[in-house]
Amino acid sequence: MRSLISLGCLLMCLQACGGDTSVALFINWGDCDLDRERWSHADRTGRGCMLASLLDKHPPGSMTAAEVKSLLGEPTPYADYDEFPAYLVEPAAGTNAARRAHLLVFVTDRQTGRVVETRLVPEP
Repeated sequence: MRSLISLGCLLMCLQACGGDTSVALFINWGDCDLDRERWSHADRTGRGCMLASLLDKHPPGSMTAAEVKSLLGEPTPYADYDEFPAYLVEPAAGTNAARRAHLLVFVTDRQTGRVVETRLVPEP
């Protein structure tokens, strides 16, 4: 019972902090481990399930745009984000997230090529 209460307190604290943390993404999106081969063949729901694992293993600033493309394959073409790698992701059915497609965008510094931020568009 104590662990359940502790987990509830942790979740409330994470929600109060705002934004989507990896733990919040794990709860909302799924808990599939990132696998390069699986990502390349996954639909957007399969990719959404790997989202938390991806962000845990590769936080913003740890990769360049070229490394993102090497890891995740060819980005989804999208006019507003052509200069940044972007991939369609969607939460799995049965999660408490709204089930609609989002664009996972790796915002990149034009000078260094490093990823400075990841965004979900539209925001969940």
